[in-house]
Amino acid sequence: MPTTRQAAMRRYSRHFIGAMLVYSVLIVGCMSFLKQVEPMWAKVLLALVPVAPVLYALKEVLRLFTVLDELERAVQTEAVVVAAIGICMLTFTWGLLEKAGLPRIPLVMVMPGFCALYGLAVWRAQRRYGAA
Repeated sequence: MPTTRQAAMRRYSRHFIGAMLVYSVLIVGCMSFLKQVEPMWAKVLLALVPVAPVLYALKEVLRLFTVLDELERAVQTEAVVVAAIGICMLTFTWGLLEKAGLPRIPLVMVMPGFCALYGLAVWRAQRRYGAA
């Protein structure tokens, strides 16, 4: 019989991966039709459709956090802080570099950047704490 944590991890994996698959389909589909849609309010609604599965995925992350033990919470909390500081510094630095003439980076790239930094920070914290 699976423990509560194991059941929560399975649920999280199913729901999070499912949400990301839906997001992947919606982002490609919605963005490919965006230029063809009129009026502006319809464009805005279409552009926001992919936000729904991301919000659902984030809800699942918060739900999983409630069943983690103290060490796992410490790892996750540290990873979020490191990723937040990292993405703040990267966006601030790049903003200054844009003023020097470097190309603009779309704002939509901040979240994937945060997720990448978060993944690296989890890996680093797990190795440091021996929690892998």
